[in-house]
Amino acid sequence: LRAMDSAETNELTRWPSVERESIEKIKQWLTTQQHLPQLEAHEIALFLHANYGNEEASRRTIENYYTLRTSHLECFADRDVFSDPIQTALRIMMFTTLPGATKEGYKMVYTRLLISDASEFNHPQILKLMTMCLDLWVRLEGNANGHIMLTDMQGMHLGHMTKLNMGAAKKHMFYVQEALPIRLKQIHFINVVPFMNRLMFLMRPFMRKDVQEMINMHVELGTLRDAIPVESLPNEYGGTAGTFQELHASFKDKLYANSDWFRSMESRNLVDEAKRLPKPRRYLFGLYG
Repeated sequence: LRAMDSAETNELTRWPSVERESIEKIKQWLTTQQHLPQLEAHEIALFLHANYGNEEASRRTIENYYTLRTSHLECFADRDVFSDPIQTALRIMMFTTLPGATKEGYKMVYTRLLISDASEFNHPQILKLMTMCLDLWVRLEGNANGHIMLTDMQGMHLGHMTKLNMGAAKKHMFYVQEALPIRLKQIHFINVVPFMNRLMFLMRPFMRKDVQEMINMHVELGTLRDAIPVESLPNEYGGTAGTFQELHASFKDKLYANSDWFRSMESRNLVDEAKRLPKPRRYLFGLYG
């Protein structure tokens, strides 16, 4: 993740609980994995913190992170924020970080449709935008005690379900659960739609059991305010974080400001499969089945 090269956050100083000895062990392990990029100490610390200091889990996450970015070109290539497909996705869907944190120190992101017309809804492109936003979130803010994802289903209808791409969804879920260096703690669905059970039936096979147990569904906003600091919510939901449009515009500006970084990431930090030691790729078991 050369993602952290120009980031303001220094994981070494932010998380002193990350053992320097563990960093050195993974650094040494990387010298035996010539197919992988050689990471800096603060980059390794990011993966270690996300995995609660577990070295084996951190190695697996590093392997998954770079391998998927190399193999899943539909999502990790052509990441030009000014391209027509991404601009269309930005017009259809909003993604934003929410200010502040929960009492546990968990950071939050929020997504919702901006238009309910499904005619231009391109699921793989929406997921591509989502992945770009998640990558930028980690780049700008580093790690945290935990991470919360809020998805507002307002405006979603059966027309969107007919356009779901389950292959793209499977890879996206794998990236979020097994590769992205975050501590996922909670998933909240807001304004739950009547066909939510059908949607979960499709998505559940791609979700670890512990991730399924993180899901909270809110038919009305009262229960959401019990879980999320009110001041962190959009104005439309009784918070003071800003309006939907203000939050959307603010995060778009961050995407645009990092356009060169997105382009540079396409050619850097890729796995060189010709140098991979021959062994079963268990870390991606089932991903391409």
